[in-house]
Amino acid sequence: MSRAKFAILTDLPVYPPFLERICAEESEKYKKDRDKAKAVKTKLHQAYGAYYSEKNIKAAEVLIKSGVEFSALSEQLAKLSVSSRERSGFAPEFYKFIFESVPSEKIASILDLGCGFNPFFLPQMTAASPKIDIKAYHAFDIGTSLVSLVNQYFALAGLPECARCMDAISEIPKQAADMAFLFKIVPTLENRKKGRGFEIMENLGFRYAAVSFPTRTLGGKNINMAGNYADFFEKSLDREKFALLGKNLFSNELVYVLGRI
Repeated sequence: MSRAKFAILTDLPVYPPFLERICAEESEKYKKDRDKAKAVKTKLHQAYGAYYSEKNIKAAEVLIKSGVEFSALSEQLAKLSVSSRERSGFAPEFYKFIFESVPSEKIASILDLGCGFNPFFLPQMTAASPKIDIKAYHAFDIGTSLVSLVNQYFALAGLPECARCMDAISEIPKQAADMAFLFKIVPTLENRKKGRGFEIMENLGFRYAAVSFPTRTLGGKNINMAGNYADFFEKSLDREKFALLGKNLFSNELVYVLGRI
């Protein structure tokens, strides 16, 4: 791809190594710069643009600076993203199920891969169980503006600013945590690189993990995604490495809780 085309694409608020990888992969498939650029933009929309817009990011920044009470702020922020807005209706039950599925141990650290707006459910997480006492929340995503926003939120919450950009296809976080969140990201990783979702799980440093799958398309269609994902995940999960501690189907999200053996 020409430098001019690449320069235009680098104006997008995504992690440069992620963008460079996508550009390199799509450049191998097409000869014309026009076709390469179109393919890259499609991939960026699938990975980022379908869920977030700079308009919503800016609206979230305004909210964070508005002085709104923290719990109300968190609730309003969560509703600005497609994925987190879907979870808003059942968030208390969702996190209660996750944390009550693990043994009676304190959960002091979180590792959230492909975090999106999920950190904004922090009040629901801490209210879900007395075992939750979060001191560090390591959040990773490809959106540069999004990561900055999450760090501003962590500062308001009195937490270290541990949100970072990362490309989960080519990188694995080195931070260890009591609980890892892999919400709706395993299908994305598997679509980009077969086996990557489980490779990530095996190499992350966690004691427990919550792994979820969407049960409807972004357009709201029900095409038996829950059944298909359940069959795929349960057949592929290495039971010698992970214990299945819980499984629950919410209105539009299937979630598993795992323990490392």
